[in-house]
Amino acid sequence: MSGSSSQSTPANRLRFIASGVLVLGLTAAYVFYRVRSQSREPTMDELLPGYSERSARQTGIIMGSFVVSLLHGADKLQEPSTQALIIAGVSVLVALCCFRVAWLMDRPADDAQREPDSDHR
Repeated sequence: MSGSSSQSTPANRLRFIASGVLVLGLTAAYVFYRVRSQSREPTMDELLPGYSERSARQTGIIMGSFVVSLLHGADKLQEPSTQALIIAGVSVLVALCCFRVAWLMDRPADDAQREPDSDHR
């Protein structure tokens, strides 16, 4: 096949890698969420209703409301849904970067050197 040499350009390989990163990242995020959400342990609020509010109030009195918001954010980061969203987001970001680099590699050299606002008078 004579078209096989044009198929294996670095830009096409980068697009293939980006597609793989995207598929594997989204699949890993889904599997991670399913496994972690089904095997999670009960939270302190499930075991002791109202625990979080009392703990947040006590922490707010001792350390301030900023620390309470930081601890609340740290608790959110430990949830399986948040972790799965982070995994999916990072894989999408990496894939977009790879696609962008591949697109830049395919641009003709004269487009890259030409200035968009130049007026040839």
